[in-house]
Amino acid sequence: MHLAMVKMAIVQPKKTHEVEVSGLTKYKKPYHYTYKYADLADVDRAIMDAVKTTKEDGKPLLTYYFDIDNGAEGVTVETVIVDAATGYSERTNKVWFKNLYIGDAQSTASLISYGKRYSLSAAFGIASEDDDDAQMQKMNQSQAVDESAIKIIFEDYVNNHSIKAKNWIKGKHDKATGDYIRQLLGDYELNHHLDKAKQKAIDRRKEKDQQVKEAVKKIKKPKSEDEVIKDIVDKPKKDPFSDKKEDTPMSDGQQSLFDDILGD
Repeated sequence: MHLAMVKMAIVQPKKTHEVEVSGLTKYKKPYHYTYKYADLADVDRAIMDAVKTTKEDGKPLLTYYFDIDNGAEGVTVETVIVDAATGYSERTNKVWFKNLYIGDAQSTASLISYGKRYSLSAAFGIASEDDDDAQMQKMNQSQAVDESAIKIIFEDYVNNHSIKAKNWIKGKHDKATGDYIRQLLGDYELNHHLDKAKQKAIDRRKEKDQQVKEAVKKIKKPKSEDEVIKDIVDKPKKDPFSDKKEDTPMSDGQQSLFDDILGD
């Protein structure tokens, strides 16, 4: 996130140096052209100015160093960016240049310097040569701002409630950057609204399901045949006429009839 904030604060360095190139093509045809570029010091100054601009509590957000391998056939350069707050380091893609003058210390030093400028410019999105400008113009036809860098900052604000990201978003921006930030805010608010509406619908459905379950519990199910018999045996009904019955002796005729039926 800090790298994105520094990149967004970089002012492209002016190309104050000019180089003349000439030679022969593989078809032996001569060529000649000149181009302007910002040297390593210009590129470094632009980055350091951005680092100073984005300081938090007087402390830089990041720093960087080069990892260089001066091999037998060429020079490899890699920019390593270190987050000052976390110590996390991020390595850029390695760049390799063939060294045609291995025995020449001055030429090798120039090649290393060129490798540093190339690697550093790529790491921080700086157009240090005219050719780089042409490439950036092609990119800008479809993308006016560094959308990926802005998204990193915006997501840090939304997901982590970062104060640094919030302050950056609320800061001053060029029109294209400001428009894109407003677009992200609009998309976020719309998605947030849809998520809330979806959650409300889920909660209502859960509440209705719970009400149905509670209503079902209150409905008495009819007893089975076994349960009815058990109730009759275990819980016989009280005789409603028990208080009206009298324990009177039988007459002689009744006793004689009873004896005839049962036998002596």
